[in-house]
Amino acid sequence: MDMQVIEEMKTFLNFGAQDIANLRALGPVMEPHQQQITDTFYDVLGQHGPTAKLIEGRVDQLKRTHAKWFADLFAGEYGQPYFEGRWRIGQAHVRIGLDPFWVEGVMSLIRTMAATAIAANSADPKDVAQKYASLCKLLDLDLLVINLAYQDDRLARLTDFTGMKRALIENIIRLPKK
Repeated sequence: MDMQVIEEMKTFLNFGAQDIANLRALGPVMEPHQQQITDTFYDVLGQHGPTAKLIEGRVDQLKRTHAKWFADLFAGEYGQPYFEGRWRIGQAHVRIGLDPFWVEGVMSLIRTMAATAIAANSADPKDVAQKYASLCKLLDLDLLVINLAYQDDRLARLTDFTGMKRALIENIIRLPKK
């Protein structure tokens, strides 16, 4: 995992001290909603053939893992250990063969449910918008790391299959399309 890319994206998103404060403040707001969000998350996954097969017989264990992931969103610590955990999540998704578009889809579900929960706990639209924006930034960073795990796996597979060096494959990918 490349922390330089993550730090660059944090800068690009302007993810800083105010976002961290917002996320910490959201912890007690979101905690009562965690179980419903997690249950809905796995109910939706269980309704679609490709994802249902991947979670079959493991839903209770996965819900515990999801609850930990959810709690970490609001812990206020977003350095290398946090993102290494997200990287391991991405690698787990790769290992089980979950297509990345499912990760994107369920993240939309989390965003939607989180927006509702945040709005239900504040009468101040500006406060809701600021806190929700901070959460969206962090969820985008989570997706970045998970997608980097998919990218890393695909580059490793191409390297193994072709015998080409990884740096050469990366340079080929970066060539402008004619």
